Amino acid sequence: MEKILNPTFFIPDIAYERGEIERVSMDVFQDPNTNDFFLRFLEAARKAPLVPLSKEMWKKLENTDSYEIASQDWASVKHHAVDGKPGHPRDWQLYRSRYEQNARIEAPIILKKGGILHLVSGNTRLMVARALGITPQVLLVELPEN
Repeated sequence: MEKILNPTFFIPDIAYERGEIERVSMDVFQDPNTNDFFLRFLEAARKAPLVPLSKEMWKKLENTDSYEIASQDWASVKHHAVDGKPGHPRDWQLYRSRYEQNARIEAPIILKKGGILHLVSGNTRLMVARALGITPQVLLVELPEN
């Protein structure tokens, strides 16, 4: 009998992701005031829900190729998480093990602003979830248009 995979997703530490959030401020929204952007993001994150990542959202999600990962395609996961990250490899095998043990996993963070859905953090978690056929929960942080 095949084991049912049903990990528990939890809200990540937003302050820990400050560097990624500031990168999004500069690179995606060309907002040089990264501190203000971070504070707006932090406030919105406090109210943000954990939601299942629908296929429609996943297809539109920027800053990730995770939707293209096929079931059990561990070579692609390794390529993106290790080979494509010289100097900063990601421990995808740790996440695979945690998913397979139905452990607690930090939810990836997605920023929604206007029509944009941008992955802030959690690419490796999304790739592993995709390879395992799991619909992950994500923290969906919505910022209003300025």
